[in-house]
Amino acid sequence: MKSIRRLPVICGYGGINSAGRSAFDLAYKRLVFNLLSEEEKNEVILDLSNMTDGHTNEENMFANTLVRKINKKKYDPDGLMTGKMNVNAAGQFPAGFESGSFYKSRQHPIGLETTIFGVSDALGLAGISWDEDIKPTVDPSRVGVFAGPAIGQLDSFGLGGLMQARLKGKRASSKHLSMSLLEMSADFINAYILGSVGVTGANAGACATFLYNLDLLINGIKEDRLDIGIAGSAEAPINPEVTDGFVATTGIADDKKILAMQQRNGDDSEIDYSRACRPFGDNAGLILGEAAQFVLVASLEKAFELGLEIYALAPGIKINADGIKKSISSPGIGNYITMASAVNETKKFSNDLNRSFVIAHGTGTFQNRSTESHVLSTVADGMGLSEWEITGLKGSLGHTMGPAAGDELMTAIGFWKHGFIPGINTTKKLAEDVYKDNLNFILEDTKKDKESIDTIYLNAKGFGGNNASAGIISPKIAVDLAKQEFSKAEHLKYEQKKERVLESSLNYQENCKKGDYGVIYRFNEEVLEGLEDIEISEEGIRLKGFKAPIKFN
Repeated sequence: MKSIRRLPVICGYGGINSAGRSAFDLAYKRLVFNLLSEEEKNEVILDLSNMTDGHTNEENMFANTLVRKINKKKYDPDGLMTGKMNVNAAGQFPAGFESGSFYKSRQHPIGLETTIFGVSDALGLAGISWDEDIKPTVDPSRVGVFAGPAIGQLDSFGLGGLMQARLKGKRASSKHLSMSLLEMSADFINAYILGSVGVTGANAGACATFLYNLDLLINGIKEDRLDIGIAGSAEAPINPEVTDGFVATTGIADDKKILAMQQRNGDDSEIDYSRACRPFGDNAGLILGEAAQFVLVASLEKAFELGLEIYALAPGIKINADGIKKSISSPGIGNYITMASAVNETKKFSNDLNRSFVIAHGTGTFQNRSTESHVLSTVADGMGLSEWEITGLKGSLGHTMGPAAGDELMTAIGFWKHGFIPGINTTKKLAEDVYKDNLNFILEDTKKDKESIDTIYLNAKGFGGNNASAGIISPKIAVDLAKQEFSKAEHLKYEQKKERVLESSLNYQENCKKGDYGVIYRFNEEVLEGLEDIEISEEGIRLKGFKAPIKFN
């Protein structure tokens, strides 16, 4: 194994989806709500209430979270989705959550508003001040930010508004074009949260976009080009334009398809929107969802230096295309390669590959249930896995497009802290054409010894042949590797620093319990100008406000 010190570890995480806030595993806990203690249940309810200004409470939590009937007033006032297209189910943010209310949003698209919220959440949980802890210790050019959606900022303040302006007899604003760019999510993080001048970008890979962005950051750290950074994705696709696109592919579940599915399965005659998406079951199609998911990633060495908590080890992302295809939306060979390669890579960290489970892509479409199950069954057979446990999240959260694998990663981290595997609860029985050899599909929330799992595999598949898979390694293994690599003195210093970081993290959560989420938005603050704020020499570059220089060597 190459230097243990360069291994990428996840040191912070945050965001929002239809289950709630990601930090402190609150969205994860909502997924496994019925297995929680009363204290944990109350914690989830309190946070949902605070985030939604009291709209989501103990009485209506089940009706106001996860996949449910679309709020027509908020998402579809003209009735294009819910009426003309007959699409009425989606994984919407908790009812009452208004992403622009946490800072002066200045008419930002929802994807950018939730980027601000999600990254602030991740830094709050990490318990670290970027200005006080990162800037003094890191070469500014060795910070990376990679973030963006799969499709774009498509609401009225982004591309949607730009394309509709003249049709509606209006003028496009000066913001419409720039706000619609895919990389604007990363740009917002650099310009308004971190003040970073480091490496930046966005790598769009359809529904695998989160892992594509994480791959850029992980590789930069492993190759010793970067020390720390942010990766993630935010997407708000619940709108008529995106829905119409999926209607054209016949892949989305409309009311007619849902009713037919319920009739085939002997369900009630009234539509149950909460079970509209049934991955790996007799299903009706995918359901759109919205989310923003972000992680703080550092080299193991930098995490030790800063005293950061280690929540998981992310050794690498495997990405492969499909080759020649029947159609741009059809599945292909690439996902077999990514999953097998991801499993093979984790041999470095676990002697028993069966000490693992998979969070599948699991979209809820007829095509996915057979093709992805065949991928997983084939990989299990080839890699010597038996009764490989498989779960999926989209039945509960909807398909969040770009951030979908981020939903999976937050769930993996939550498992190693609490020991519950969210089941594919909307699916009561597997479809006949689902491949089952060597696999064990988890259809109910399950309690499991968190020490018994070394690796959790994340899988993401997207239009055009964008396949990404990752084996995420438990924090226990990461810490054991650190014990081998670092001296006792280094460990002692790390533990001392971690106490302060943990205290800051807990203080952040205490403020959140009071409704103060400390969202960071630094518009027009400490702006650097070329005339006075930069010094260039043959040795490197010095910037005002950055204690560490950019070194040319």
